Amino acid sequence: MRVRRTALALMMVAQAAAVAGCREPARPAVDPRAIEIAGDAVAIRTGSVGEGKWRGQATYALVEARNRGDQDLMVTLGGELRAEAGAAAWPLARESLRIPAGGSRLFALVDAARAARPQASAAHVELAGAMPVRYAPPFAVKDGNVVLDQDRAVAAGNIVNTAARDGSAVVIGAFFDQAGAPLERTSTVFPISSGGARGVRLVGPPGSRSAYLFIGEVEY
Repeated sequence: MRVRRTALALMMVAQAAAVAGCREPARPAVDPRAIEIAGDAVAIRTGSVGEGKWRGQATYALVEARNRGDQDLMVTLGGELRAEAGAAAWPLARESLRIPAGGSRLFALVDAARAARPQASAAHVELAGAMPVRYAPPFAVKDGNVVLDQDRAVAAGNIVNTAARDGSAVVIGAFFDQAGAPLERTSTVFPISSGGARGVRLVGPPGSRSAYLFIGEVEY
């Protein structure tokens, strides 16, 4: 049986496991100071979330986190939406993303009940967990580039399946305004055979000036 323990925000994170009565070495603790959350630039949005039959309308918080460490980390963020007066709060579902060393990822933390919260005007976001990732990413973005098309940023690149088996990946586009504040996060799902590649082009909202592509959930 495998047992996993994850510390909450601002606490050291460790993992331990036991298999057939033999204890595996615990993974090294991750210093929470290695993860920088841009809590002063959180964008609150209400719109479509999810894919396929799970698609629906809900309020969510866009927030970017940076990995200032020297190794890839699987980072989990959580928190809550808040009303302007502070009298009401609604929990956010946690999201986990792989952040490469020195890289950033834009999180979309959806209302835990997948409901629209028109009263929400802010969000409190916290680090819910982090652990080192020692395996190579099975999907990668190659030849990524960003161009401006009139009043929008357009992110393009090639998605490569480096794994030894066919799979599908959620490809995410993160878009930001002139000041670097998050505007939107869009996504699409691509099935790609082992060793294959596929081009992708995601268009940002009006006013977007910078963007990047990254890989979200992977399935085989």
